[in-house]
Amino acid sequence: MCLLTQMGLYVVQGITGKSVGYNLFLHCTALAASLGLAWVVYVLDGVVVFTMLLLFWGAAKQIFYSLRASGKLERLHHEELTALLAERYGLGPGELQVVEHPDAIALTMGLLRPRIVLSTGLLQMLEPGELEAIVYHEQFHMKHRDPLKTMLMTGCADILWYIPILRWNARQYSAAREVLADASAVRKTGEPVHLGSALLKLLKRKQVHSYAFAYASFAETSINYRIQQLIDPEAVQALSFPLKRMMISLKVTAALTAMFLFEFLYL
Repeated sequence: MCLLTQMGLYVVQGITGKSVGYNLFLHCTALAASLGLAWVVYVLDGVVVFTMLLLFWGAAKQIFYSLRASGKLERLHHEELTALLAERYGLGPGELQVVEHPDAIALTMGLLRPRIVLSTGLLQMLEPGELEAIVYHEQFHMKHRDPLKTMLMTGCADILWYIPILRWNARQYSAAREVLADASAVRKTGEPVHLGSALLKLLKRKQVHSYAFAYASFAETSINYRIQQLIDPEAVQALSFPLKRMMISLKVTAALTAMFLFEFLYL
């Protein structure tokens, strides 16, 4: 986020011609130009402009897909079941929505005002204890604004694609949030049985979908790992560290750091 902020300030200052605070990219390009390294200026400008275009394109897509999804869900809204479940689980207005759909859907969506979305197909498939576990799982995502956090993590990984370790970090972060949501559901229900059986039912039904808008889904991320955690909470899973991505990321980081150090040494 710090790197993206610096890039944004660099673009704003380049367009307006007015100083908007300290900017590392501006100093780097000024130093490169003074040393006659015009190609460095062009490379940095190209990287910054391309990154900012990806940022705005990603933000525009999220707004478009979120608005379109909200419109579709509103047309499928089941008012009676929504009111019934919201009262049962102590959720306020706009925090839960049941939609008429045959697929099993359980997710939390919304960046600023997250809400839980459940489908009638899911309700028909689950036992009461399983539904309760899923609702508590999604409540964790809603309370901690996980759709927004996940969007920021995956967005940074997509935009800063030349630092490939960020994509691995985003996947690990999503998996960790799901494990924490599972743990929250287990604490509230008092046992892991219902949560585990709900995961297995969704896995067998094979109706897990991916959506273009930002969300946190109950049965999309690291299901096998989560089931093992439910069976043996004390088990420690070894992470498969992406050595190649790490090395590429270190090279990119080293190049940027070298430019910044070079600038400070010669200013």
